[in-house]
Amino acid sequence: WQRPSSRCAGVPPLCAENGTNAASSRRAGAASRLDEASRALLPANALEHKVAALREAVATNGAFGRAVVANQGHFGPSSAGEIGGPGAGRSRPRDADYGKVRSTLHSVVREWAAEGATERAQSYGPLLAELERLVPQLATPTERSRVLVPGAGLGRLVFEVAAAGYGAQGNEFSYHMLLVSNFLLNAHLGVESIPLAPYVDQPSNQRRAADRTRVVRVPDVSPMEVLSDLHDPPLDFSMAAGEFLEVYEQQVDAWDAVLTSFFLDTAPCAIDYVVAIHRLLKPGRPWINLGPLLYHWVPASPADFDLDDRYAQSLEFAWDELRTVILNVGFDILKEEWRTANYTANHRSMMRTTYDCLFFTAVKKPTT
Repeated sequence: WQRPSSRCAGVPPLCAENGTNAASSRRAGAASRLDEASRALLPANALEHKVAALREAVATNGAFGRAVVANQGHFGPSSAGEIGGPGAGRSRPRDADYGKVRSTLHSVVREWAAEGATERAQSYGPLLAELERLVPQLATPTERSRVLVPGAGLGRLVFEVAAAGYGAQGNEFSYHMLLVSNFLLNAHLGVESIPLAPYVDQPSNQRRAADRTRVVRVPDVSPMEVLSDLHDPPLDFSMAAGEFLEVYEQQVDAWDAVLTSFFLDTAPCAIDYVVAIHRLLKPGRPWINLGPLLYHWVPASPADFDLDDRYAQSLEFAWDELRTVILNVGFDILKEEWRTANYTANHRSMMRTTYDCLFFTAVKKPTT
C-alpha cells in the first residue's frame, strides 16, 4: 500500500457518526412535535423505538469508523491535525464528504457481505469467467499472468482475481474507499465479525420500520486467511493508491489483462482511459469491461464548478462514439453484450436502480 495525501483525510469516521447523529436528532425533534391524536394512530411507542434504533445504528457505524482509523497504521494521516484536529486547514466535512461515507458503507455490503453476492455475480462473475477463458493461469509465481483492476473500490474483484491464481493489482483513488479496504483486507477479520447499519441514511421506501436500522455483518470471507502465505505458491495481491492515469503513466505493455467494473464513466474524458489501457496491455491481451455510462463529472449545478475542476473538463460520449474510439486506438472488439446489474442496491428497499451494462472484451492488436 502507498500512503496517499488527501484534503479529506480522517473524515470518514467523523462523517459516519456525527452526520447521522444530527439526522437522528432532527427526527427526534420532529417526533416530539407530533400531536397526541396522531401518535395514538401509530403502533405503541413507535416513535420512541424508531429514535432509539437510529441512535444505536449510528453508534454501530461510529464504532466501525473508529476501527478503520485505528487500523490505518502507516497508510493514513500521521497527525491529529491531518484529521481535523487543532490547526487543521478544514475541520468540518462538506456535504460531499457525507455522501462519500454513505456510498462507501453501501459498497461494503456490495463487496464484502453475503447479501452482496447477487450483485457480485452480476458485475464480477462475467469478468472473471471471461478472464479465465482468455488468459491462462500459470503455475509458478514468476510466470503468473498479471491482471490490473483500476477503480478497484473496496478490493473484492482484485481479491477474487488473486484467489483464482493470477497476479492481481488494484488501483483506487478515493481516500474513503482506500481506508476502508485497507481495514477489511488487512485487519485479520473473522467471517462476519463486523456489524454495520449501512442503510440508516435511507428513511424512504422501507417495507418495515426495522429495515432502516438493520445490521449487516461483514466480511463474508476472511481475506487474510485466503491471502495468507500458507498457499503454495503464495497468492499475488496488491493495491496501488492514486489517480489511475498518474500511477501508471510510465508503464507500457505491462499487463496480461485489464478488468474494469463500473469504471469507464469515472473519467472526465473516457478517451484518456481507453488510450491508457491500450498502452498498458501487452499486444494480443484483453481488456474486459462491464458497466454503464453514468458519467461522474456531469455538473448538477453551477456550484459544482467551484468544488472540482474536473466538472469543467467533463465530456460525455455515447456507446457508439466510445466504440469507435476503442477501435481507432488499436483494439479489436471480440465480444459486445448487454448485461443487467444493480449497484449498491438495498435489497429490502421498495426502490432500486437497475443498469443495462456494457459487457465487452477488446483485445489489443499485435504490434506490426
